Amino acid sequence: MSLIKSIVLTGMVAVLFPLSGLANDRLVANRPSHSHSPLPCGKCHLRDQPELLPKMKRTDELGAGGVTYVDECGTCHMPYQIELLPKASWAKIMAGLKDHFGEEVSLSSGQTKVLNRIFTKDAADVSKAARAKMVMNSLAANEAPLRIMDVPYIKNKHQAIKPEVIARKSVRSLANCEACHISAQGGLYIQKHIQVPE
Repeated sequence: MSLIKSIVLTGMVAVLFPLSGLANDRLVANRPSHSHSPLPCGKCHLRDQPELLPKMKRTDELGAGGVTYVDECGTCHMPYQIELLPKASWAKIMAGLKDHFGEEVSLSSGQTKVLNRIFTKDAADVSKAARAKMVMNSLAANEAPLRIMDVPYIKNKHQAIKPEVIARKSVRSLANCEACHISAQGGLYIQKHIQVPE
């Protein structure tokens, strides 16, 4: 087989079979993910859950701002979907970077400007995503939580989880979305993609 045919075939496999790992660059060990698949998530996963459409944006759908977000925020924690908090929450987070949950975060003025732009453009209160509307419907008029787990809608979704499950080394915190939601990176928080680790 020629080199060109081999490259084309490899590319086709990565596009057609994203679970193979060829299309993924952030796999959690032993947990198949396809958050970076070029296929639209709603085509397969949300056809049985129309109440979740339109879906939240994946970080790779945020353009250049998404790259900055993943590079600057995703090195310490999962880059949470911007649509899970309102603009006021993101503004408070950005204003408090000297003490960001016990850590000091330093950004250039250019990085700050890019992040503020996507936080303003894609926050829960301006997003058309169904789950963003659920987030906003659960918040009081001027409520601006700093933590996603303080959003009433999200807190209610997790209330049945026992403390001993959260205390597991494989979970550690409710903020560790990827521990149980295998497609969290792609913004798909659906029942069939929940695998609680031991």
